[in-house]
Amino acid sequence: MNPALSPYLRSLWNITPTLFDITEPQATRAFLSPLGLHLPLRAPADVPQGSWFHAAAAHAAAHLVFSPHRFDPAGLRPATQALVGALEDARVEWLACRELPGLRRLWLPFHTVNLSDTPNFEDLLRRLARCLLDPSHHDPHPWVVKGRQLFFVDDAGEMLALRQPEALRHAASLLGNDIGQMRLQFNARLYQVMPSYRDDNSCLWPADERRADAEHEVASTPQGGAAAGAEQPVASAAQRHTHPEWDRLVPMYRPDWCAVHDAPAPPATASPTVTRPRAIHTPSRQRTTLWAQPDGDDFDLDALVDARIAQRSGQATEPRVYRRTQAAHARETTLVLIDTSASTATVLPTLQSAALAIEQTAGPCAIHSFCSDGRHAVHYERVKDFDEALDATCIARLMALRSRLSTRLGAALRHATQLIAARRGTLRRVLLLTDGKPHDVDVFDPRYLLADVRQAVREAARRHVVIECLCLDPQALRSLRGVFGAGLRHLKIG
Repeated sequence: MNPALSPYLRSLWNITPTLFDITEPQATRAFLSPLGLHLPLRAPADVPQGSWFHAAAAHAAAHLVFSPHRFDPAGLRPATQALVGALEDARVEWLACRELPGLRRLWLPFHTVNLSDTPNFEDLLRRLARCLLDPSHHDPHPWVVKGRQLFFVDDAGEMLALRQPEALRHAASLLGNDIGQMRLQFNARLYQVMPSYRDDNSCLWPADERRADAEHEVASTPQGGAAAGAEQPVASAAQRHTHPEWDRLVPMYRPDWCAVHDAPAPPATASPTVTRPRAIHTPSRQRTTLWAQPDGDDFDLDALVDARIAQRSGQATEPRVYRRTQAAHARETTLVLIDTSASTATVLPTLQSAALAIEQTAGPCAIHSFCSDGRHAVHYERVKDFDEALDATCIARLMALRSRLSTRLGAALRHATQLIAARRGTLRRVLLLTDGKPHDVDVFDPRYLLADVRQAVREAARRHVVIECLCLDPQALRSLRGVFGAGLRHLKIG
């Protein structure tokens, strides 16, 4: 990761998103997640190398600043969804260049187009993107001309027409209908946003793991043919699910490498006394920007322009020309995952009571636990599922958990991610309660499982699932910091 990117983004927009490396060798596309900005290790070979990372980071930051809205994909064909992404990319770049004109010089070298007389759909998207970033560029194709006319108010491209999400969606529908009339083919599975510095646009849509493309999609499908997007029912007996595992030495995934045995927790016979931890606060990270406000943190430039036009036209003006950022009331869905490996024997009561305290303060919540005995036997137990009430039976099952075996953490996190990714919610997160480092009987490299956990956390971010960790062992915090980042906290006893 280029260490200069963080101060670069701070100088542009005064924002500091967390930056992550995407270590999959085939990855060439940046993406945004609730954790931050994920960038590949190297730029594509056919682009200007020196400025690609700055262009990618600046474009993603423009989304963070100017794209608070999530578009509803209902009723949109795949080609129209691609057009929504292309128009929103152009909109945020136009707004960014209005404030920082030098960004246009950064992005334009990547907009190479072929003015063919028989373009395909992807060719037309590239040509439209070039015209919308560079209003002085002339493209004779009627479809591109129409897209430009829908995007700008004037011929010079000095005033934006698509200011509201509804207007942008309508424009994309009109252009998509024309693509259908031209009988141009579109393969949504193979489509990649162009130019290459632009992220994959997953941040523009509600979180849905079925939209993950092949470049980043690493979650497994449960055996038995269950669809990736379907909610998994509570198993009446242990169900076997396979998941990949990341081998840091290759580096690549071992497909279907780990077997997770998912089953309800056994019934309890007694409830032990537990030690209460300090108060646990797990605030939402979600924030929203309010536009056209009577007061706020900064000016809303669109509102300022409208107010000035109204003033010059002799109309009454409303002094709502500010924007304000505030915490959003996110609908949280939380899965609490308890590490019940043998090393937690002395601290398990604290983990149990912490899970109970979180369940009583969070939104829709499930409590699961795990331990492992090699890659073929990762035991995953459901103490309480999302739709269950926290009654005496659930509490008894929670308190009856026992420490045993090992800690194959990556497989457990992938399985938990798969379960919660099917749930609805503005913020979906897995909250891991553990005593420290991952370990298993068939692994002898101490860095192997830690690297796999890091990959599992990034896979979850790609599916818009946040993984956070409450760790009891202060000695393990240093090694886990590089895995969970800002999502790591020390859970103190007492």
